[in-house]
Amino acid sequence: MRKIYFIGFVVIILTILSLFIFDFLYRTLHYTNHIKECSTTDKFCGLQVINLSFPEKHISKLLEISELHGKRVEIPKKHQKNISNKILSNEMPEINEYYKECSIIVSKYIGSDVTPLPNDIQNRMTLVVYEKEGDYIDWHFDTNHYEGRFFTLLIPITLEPTCGNYQYKNEEEKDTDVEINKGQAILFEGDKVYHRGKMLCKDQHRVILSMTFVTSQKMNTWNYTMHKIKEFGIYGQ
Repeated sequence: MRKIYFIGFVVIILTILSLFIFDFLYRTLHYTNHIKECSTTDKFCGLQVINLSFPEKHISKLLEISELHGKRVEIPKKHQKNISNKILSNEMPEINEYYKECSIIVSKYIGSDVTPLPNDIQNRMTLVVYEKEGDYIDWHFDTNHYEGRFFTLLIPITLEPTCGNYQYKNEEEKDTDVEINKGQAILFEGDKVYHRGKMLCKDQHRVILSMTFVTSQKMNTWNYTMHKIKEFGIYGQ
């Protein structure tokens, strides 16, 4: 009987691993130019640089958190450190109110109401840290586990120029750097925009606050399970 249980456990684990590998390969190798499909519309289409910045009085605290916390992920196509929503909320509770305010701003830009995610979703807010030479995330689409649309807001915490800029494929399928100045952020629909973070050069440092929003919080049981397993791999929580 124990042997049967063990075989069943192994089958489940291998099935989950296979699904993750399939998802990873699909997001990184499959490419469709969604921006090209909607380039004739005046509505929000994929990506926009918006006027938004993180309150300067709290930046030093975020930088301190970026130094003291987080889990490094070094896998093919991704080298970076990630600090979860749980850590950010515990170390800096006031950031939750800012997150809610950003949901209102995002709604205005995309022309649809978005909702903040529950506090147990670890990529609700993430501090992404590029701290070693060669840190990067390669070309990919984000996975949308929700029934509604899924948006990411990237707010720079460090403003020094680096070679690790955000880059995406534009409507002409050209690699396009996104240049942002102080007081600006990047808003994009990650499962519609093929994007990457270019490799960091020597002696550079880049910290970005990533916030995610959805038009519907609904997830089926399978997607929720996959999402939580993926969270554990990224954040160790």
